[in-house]
Amino acid sequence: MIVMPYDELSTNAMDVPTHIELKPREEVLEVIRATVLPKLWVFGLTSIWTVLPFFFLFPLWRQGTGGIVVFLVWLVSGILLLWRHYWLWMRTVFLVTDLRVVDYDQRGFFFREVADARFEQIDEVSVQVKGIMATLFGYGTLRLKLQGAAADMEIERVKRPEHLADLINDLRNQSRQSSHAVT
Repeated sequence: MIVMPYDELSTNAMDVPTHIELKPREEVLEVIRATVLPKLWVFGLTSIWTVLPFFFLFPLWRQGTGGIVVFLVWLVSGILLLWRHYWLWMRTVFLVTDLRVVDYDQRGFFFREVADARFEQIDEVSVQVKGIMATLFGYGTLRLKLQGAAADMEIERVKRPEHLADLINDLRNQSRQSSHAVT
């Protein structure tokens, strides 16, 4: 199978998350994570929340045990919030393999949505870049319209969605040509 190089799209294809199970002899071509730019304000506010107790360190510690407990609870809550946002961002991925696409959305600690579709199931690939920030920084939404009653896939905040759409369209065409050659 000949695939055009799209290495500049995302992280290295070898960075396949261990929490996603692949089929035997399935090769990962791209691992795509949402760009962090639209969520920078969340990381910024959480970072401020984490650092803020240090500005009140001495007044809190002068209060004795109660002040120390407030300081530690404040600090630990900030660290946990930062870790949670990072963890959710790292575990939400979109994979393009040589057989299918996999959308793995981690919504919470105990809630995830996993959807996959073979290239033959994809009817239409569309891209939407909406807003000034998305236009300036080159990210958008990739929509995959699937055949039949299957729910459509929507991958938000994808860096360079046009190139990803081109990759998926190329793989769709290759899969259709190989299926026609077999029949």
